[in-house]
Parts: sequence; C-alpha cells; structure tokens
Amino acid sequence: MKKDQITLPQGVTAEMVAAWKEQFGADKVRLAELPLDDQGEKVIEVVVRVPGRKELGEFEKWLDRNPDKAKEILVNACLLTRKEEVKAQDDLFLAAFDAISQLLPIRKAIIKNL
Repeated sequence: MKKDQITLPQGVTAEMVAAWKEQFGADKVRLAELPLDDQGEKVIEVVVRVPGRKELGEFEKWLDRNPDKAKEILVNACLLTRKEEVKAQDDLFLAAFDAISQLLPIRKAIIKNL
C-alpha cells in the first residue's frame, strides 16, 4: 500500500498527522492495528510513535522493578489516539504495548577486527 493510499483512523485528520510528524519526526509516527479478538478478524487502528531516548530510559528504569509501570510508561507516551479506550481493556493495552515495543529503535552493530 502506498503512502497516499493509507486511510486515516476515525477521528484522525491530516492536520493531526502533520503536527505529530513535526513534533516527533516524519519517520516516527506509525499506524498500528490492534486485534479485538483472538483471531485478529476485528481490529482497531491507532496512531503510535517510536519511543525516544527519554521514554526508553524511563521504561528501562522500571522494567525489572515494576514491569506493569514500565508498560504504562511506553503506552502513555507513545499511543497518540484512542488512549482511554485502549487502556480500559487489558487485551488492547497489551496489543498496544506489543506494537510500540516493535518500534524500539535498536540497530544491530557491525563489529570488525582492527
């Protein structure tokens, strides 16, 4: 699907997307589909962003001590639409966390001998 063929989720305008891209970076705003059932036949679309260094730092700080708080930090910071609806249902919340965790900006280093 080409970029201009993407249908925006309900309640999201092109102006909102432009503002998020301006604020977070053009390549940092993404569309995610969260399954409403176990088969993935019904989904809701949400807008998420790639976590930044600050959010990753807070997430990692709580990851060992309080994993639930760590997940809340990422979802609160990186889920841009339908936040209350997603947070109200455990399955949607965990799906949102999964979507955001897939966006963690980790690149594999290439190691060479000197």
